Amino acid sequence: MHTVRPNDLHIEDACVVGGASGYLTIDLGALSRNYELLAGMAAPGNTAAVVKADAYGLGAERVARTLYAKGCRHFFVAQFIEATRLRPALSYDARIFVLNGLQPGNEDVCAYENIVPVINSMDQWRNRNRTARRLGRRLPIVVQFDTGMSRLGLPPEERPLLAEAVAQGSDVDILFLMSHLASADDEKSAQNGEQLEELRKIAAEFPGYDLSFANSGGIFLGDDYRGLLARPGIALYGGAPSAARNPMEAVVRLDVAVVQTRTVPGSTKVGYGGAHVTTRETRLATIAAGECDV
Repeated sequence: MHTVRPNDLHIEDACVVGGASGYLTIDLGALSRNYELLAGMAAPGNTAAVVKADAYGLGAERVARTLYAKGCRHFFVAQFIEATRLRPALSYDARIFVLNGLQPGNEDVCAYENIVPVINSMDQWRNRNRTARRLGRRLPIVVQFDTGMSRLGLPPEERPLLAEAVAQGSDVDILFLMSHLASADDEKSAQNGEQLEELRKIAAEFPGYDLSFANSGGIFLGDDYRGLLARPGIALYGGAPSAARNPMEAVVRLDVAVVQTRTVPGSTKVGYGGAHVTTRETRLATIAAGECDV
């Protein structure tokens, strides 16, 4: 025997009212104010927005549109596919930069959609120049140098090759030079000064080009680190840029349901493996958050 469901009872409504285990609230007003704070600190330079990984999971399109309305015109993503998805959401005057550079097969779309690759190797440099010659037009690029993080960017041994290529003339326009700080969240780290000195050497080797150096933490290190374009990421979304008091507003709030409460005596083991042991009578609450359940 089964009960007939009333015609006015909808499963979708039940899911909205009681089926969700939690609600994620994204405060676009706080996002805007965070951008304004960072942009004010980085002035007179410009401030970009790092919106990689779908804007850290918050939705790259909505985040980018919000920041565009606040004057942001430079957006950084990690993968080329992210750039192609974001491109329709922004006016053509907004530039989208791909941190991982230009990969084979993406050359023409990159050229026609105002997507700017960050060049991290001489192979990528040569590929972009070949594309420019084939299309009969100059193409913009950004060149990234590794100054000590050992991740992305031209390594020191390739700098003479690039200098020679630039001196001989090319078919690309270098918008600016950039590098990435590895320890900017620790203002006392000696690595910050070491990377800054290395970038200054690079600037002397490639005179006449603007620099982009500061990530979220770098903005708080002072004027020497900011350059033409600051590139905050996590701080935009409320993350702490350093170990000091966090000046950023929280952009994300997660409200989850409490599915069970109980009071247990002292010396009670809690959780898998008894990882926690209560030291006194304790009120416990199990919330609907974790690995897809509780």
